[in-house]
Amino acid sequence: MTARPDEAESRRVRGRRRGVLSGKSSLSGRVTQVLGVRCRVEAGEKVLSAVPAKRLGHGVRGKKNLVAVGDEVKVADRPRGALIEEVLTRRNQLSRRMSFTGAEHVVAANFDLLAVMLAPNPALNTGLLDRYLTAAFGQDFEVLILCNKKDLLDGPGVDRAMEPYAALGLPILRTCALTGEGVEAFKESARGRWTVLVGHSGVGKTTWINALMPGLDLPVGEVDEERGKGRHTTERATAFRWQEDSLIVDTAGIREFSPYIMTPLEVENAFVEIHEAGGSCRYPNCLHETEPACGVKAAVERGTVSGQRYRSYLRLMQEARCRDPEDRPTEGKRPEDTGPFDED
Repeated sequence: MTARPDEAESRRVRGRRRGVLSGKSSLSGRVTQVLGVRCRVEAGEKVLSAVPAKRLGHGVRGKKNLVAVGDEVKVADRPRGALIEEVLTRRNQLSRRMSFTGAEHVVAANFDLLAVMLAPNPALNTGLLDRYLTAAFGQDFEVLILCNKKDLLDGPGVDRAMEPYAALGLPILRTCALTGEGVEAFKESARGRWTVLVGHSGVGKTTWINALMPGLDLPVGEVDEERGKGRHTTERATAFRWQEDSLIVDTAGIREFSPYIMTPLEVENAFVEIHEAGGSCRYPNCLHETEPACGVKAAVERGTVSGQRYRSYLRLMQEARCRDPEDRPTEGKRPEDTGPFDED
C-alpha cells in the first residue's frame, strides 16, 4: 500500500526529528590514522575519533582491519562517539598477508605514491622491494625507491643492486635523512599526493618524516647492533600533512612482507622482464622453475635478466604455490582480529 502524500511527509519529519534528537549527522571524511579499531577521520574542518560500526564486520572472514588509512568513509557524528557507517569503494590498496593467521591486513588505501625505503644497515634488501613491487603490480599508484643512509652506501654496489630497477623505469633517489639530502627531490615527486612510506624497521622512515617536517620530532629508534635489525618505533599508521594538499603515511616497520593476493600467474606477470623473457620458452605454460627449454633461465645465464630478481621470483612463486586458493575474505564470520596491529 502506498502512503498518502501527507503521511509520507509526516514520516520524513519524524525521521528528521529523530536525527536531531539523537544528535546524529552524516559526514564524508578521510581516515588519517588507524590504531586498532580506533580511527582518526578528517571531515572538512572537523577531526573525529571514530570506530567502525559493527555491521561493517557482518559476513566478513579473514580480514585483520575493516578500515585503513586513506579510506574514504561516511561517519555518523554522535555525542557518545563517532561511528564509521560506510567505507567507500577503494581505487587501490596495499595489502599484506599476516604470518600466522593468513588474514589480510590493509596497510593503506586510495593513495598515489608508494615510497619504498631501503638502507644498508639493515642490509640493502632488494628482496623486500620485489615483494612490494609484486603487491603494486596492476594497482593504480606509482612506486618510488629511496636508498637511504647515503653516507653508509657503497656507491658501486648500490648501482649494481639498483640496475634491474632502473631498467624497469622506476625512479630511484639516494637520500640521507639525517642531513636532509634528497628531501627537496622527494618533495617534487610527492607534492599534491598521498604518499605511503614503507620499509624494514630501522631503515630511517621516521627520521625521514622528521626531515620532511621540521619540528615534528617523532620518536626514532636505533638499530640493534647485535642482530642488525631495527626496533619498532611506529606502532600505528598515520598520515601527516606536510603541505596543504600533500600527505605522507608513516607505517609500522616490518621484518617481512607477503603480498596478500598472490597466485603463480600474478607473480609471473608482476616480474615484467621475466614475463617478457618467457615469450621464448618452449612451453606456453612454463613458470620458469624446473621446466626444460626455459627462455627465462637462459636469459639469467646470459645476464639479460637479473639473477637477484630471478631468485626473488622463485621465492615468491614457491609461496604462491603453497597458498590455499580458497583463502580469501568471505562471508560467514566476523573479522578474526580487530585489536592493535600485530607486526611480525
